[in-house]
Amino acid sequence: MYMEIDTASGVLGLNISEDEAGISTHRGRDVEINIPASVNCADKQVPVTYIGRKAFLSDKNIRQIHVPDSVTRIDEWAFAGCRALDTISIHRAISVSNGAFKDCVSLECVELREKDDRGAVADTGFLLAASIRLMEDRFLFDLTGAGSTDWYGKWDMRLRSIMDEPDEEGFSSLLACGEEDYEGRDNSLEAYLSRRRQRKIRLCMVRLMHDHMLAEDMREALVTYIYEHRAGTANPDSWIVVLNEHGDEEAYYKLLGDCGCIDPASKEIMLKDMGEKHTLCKSFLIRYDISSGGDSFFDSMSI
Repeated sequence: MYMEIDTASGVLGLNISEDEAGISTHRGRDVEINIPASVNCADKQVPVTYIGRKAFLSDKNIRQIHVPDSVTRIDEWAFAGCRALDTISIHRAISVSNGAFKDCVSLECVELREKDDRGAVADTGFLLAASIRLMEDRFLFDLTGAGSTDWYGKWDMRLRSIMDEPDEEGFSSLLACGEEDYEGRDNSLEAYLSRRRQRKIRLCMVRLMHDHMLAEDMREALVTYIYEHRAGTANPDSWIVVLNEHGDEEAYYKLLGDCGCIDPASKEIMLKDMGEKHTLCKSFLIRYDISSGGDSFFDSMSI
């Protein structure tokens, strides 16, 4: 049978059988959804065990989802196209089908609730999200293995392979697809190369900010890539990513400083580009003491 229950700003639709229930639809303007662990049906509590196919497809409002321990599977395309979704709280013992989080372009963290002895659970959650959002690698979205030494090794191996890819790779295939598939996008070689560099920079940044088990040679390579694309260079994509995507997040400006990307010339360019926006981070940048504002990675390597 089918039933509906109210949420804070909408309605959840559920398909209910004798011994289980599943979320099938959502309507409304909810920003945060707490999936119920059970629902009352005919004076009986029925556990919610799955989130069905396309249940939240292309929802424009949802930012946070809490999935209870009763849920054992998330079906295909369940949250696909939820472009505002940034955090999902979930447990490890759950099966996630292909495409469940496809095109969740804002997904920042997959919070794993279980406590374990594997180390930085928070770092794991951010890297899990990046494996979908930036790598599009469903094999790394491994809730059971996430956080293990082996999983971190695989994550960094995949990162290294992406960093080693020539930026021009795939450009000819893009042109062969035809412009109708990329309406509204600049398909020049220059724009394509910039998009490729920016993807790499996003990955560099998320790994450096969540650096559990990061090898020093890998750290050096990531820092160098960010540094080589700082403000004032021919291809300042590190600065473009921070300004356009994290303009009000001080942690990213600090990361630029840690990577040696704030010098007198680049600082002047950055302040000019910020204009009247991002007031607090602009203040941070103005106050940033290049001579003593925290040793950069390259300073730490000096003898």
